[in-house]
Amino acid sequence: MRLSYGPKEKKMFHPNVKRYIEAIKLYNESIAFSEKGSTERALAYANRSNICLKMQRFEECLENIRLARESNYSGEKLNQREKDAKNALAKARNKNASSSKVSPDVVEEPELSYPSKENAPQIANCLELRKNEEYGRHVVTTRKLKVGDVVMIERPFVTVLKDSFRYVRCDFCHEERPFTLIPCEGCTMAMYCSEECLSKAYNNYHRYECGLLRDLWEVFETVPLIAIRMIAIAIATFDNNPEALKDHLDALDESNVNGFTMDWNKATQQDIFNTVHVLTTNQERRHSMFVAMFIFNATILHTLVLERTELGPVCEANPATNKFLQDLILRYMQIVNCNRKL
Repeated sequence: MRLSYGPKEKKMFHPNVKRYIEAIKLYNESIAFSEKGSTERALAYANRSNICLKMQRFEECLENIRLARESNYSGEKLNQREKDAKNALAKARNKNASSSKVSPDVVEEPELSYPSKENAPQIANCLELRKNEEYGRHVVTTRKLKVGDVVMIERPFVTVLKDSFRYVRCDFCHEERPFTLIPCEGCTMAMYCSEECLSKAYNNYHRYECGLLRDLWEVFETVPLIAIRMIAIAIATFDNNPEALKDHLDALDESNVNGFTMDWNKATQQDIFNTVHVLTTNQERRHSMFVAMFIFNATILHTLVLERTELGPVCEANPATNKFLQDLILRYMQIVNCNRKL
C-alpha cells in the first residue's frame, strides 16, 4: 500500500501558512504507508528534511537527508540542503560553546514523600495490601496523607500509545520525535524514533501484534490491544515460548503472589509478570451479558492471532496451547478492563 505526499502536505508547507507540524504529521503518514525504497518514501524524507531546516532543527535535517538517500532519493537539492544544515549546525555549536546561557531544566523524576519499603523501593512504607469480602483486594495507608503526597512510583508492565500520537511519538519509548520517526515495515500503524526502539519493540511485543494493529484500532477500543500486548510481552519474557509460559502458569500458586511482600530488589521479569497475571478480573461480579461480550471479543482476537501471527502454527500443533492462549486473552481483557490507567 502506498500513500504519496500531495496537496495536503504542500498546503501545510506553503510559505504563507507555515503549519510545519501538521505537514510533518502528513509526511510521517506517507512514510508509514509507503514501501521501503520507494519514490514516495524518499520524497517524504526529503521534504521532512526541508521543514527541519526551516525550523532550525539541523541535526534532524541531516538525519532525514540520510534517510532520503537510503530510500534512493535522486534529486540534487539534498546536497545544498546538507551543506546549509552542516554550516548552520557548526555555527550554532560555536555560539553555544561561547554562550553563558543555562541549558533548559531537566524534568525531575518524582520522589516518594515517605520512606520506602525495604523490599519495594517504589512503594512508601505506609501502604499495605489487604483483602476482605467488601472491597476484595485493596490498598490502605497506615498514616494520614496530604494532598499531593507521592506514595508509589511504578513503571507500568505494558503501555500503549494513543492512536492520535501515532505520527508524533515513538511507539516504544513514547518520546515526542516527529521529525525523525521511521516506520515498521510490516504494518502502517507503528513508528519509532530509532532503529534501536524499532528492534526493542519487535523483540518485546510487536512481532505478535503487527498483523493485528489496524483492526484492533479500527474495530475495538484499547482494551483488546493492551491485552494482546500483555500476552506478547509475557511470551517474550519466556523466550518466545508459549508452551513454557503455560507450564509456568500451570505451576504458579497465585495465592502466594504478593507485590507488596515480594523482594523487588531481586525480582526477575518473570516475578514481575506474576504480579500482573494475578490482578483481579472481577469476572464473578460481572453480569452474564458483559461476560458474554468479553468471550465474544476474545474469540475474535484469538482467531486473528491464529490467522495473522507466528502463534498460529504453534497452536495448530498443540491443542492445549491453543486453548491456553484463548483463555489468556479472555483473562487479560478483563484484567485490563479493571486495572488500566488512561
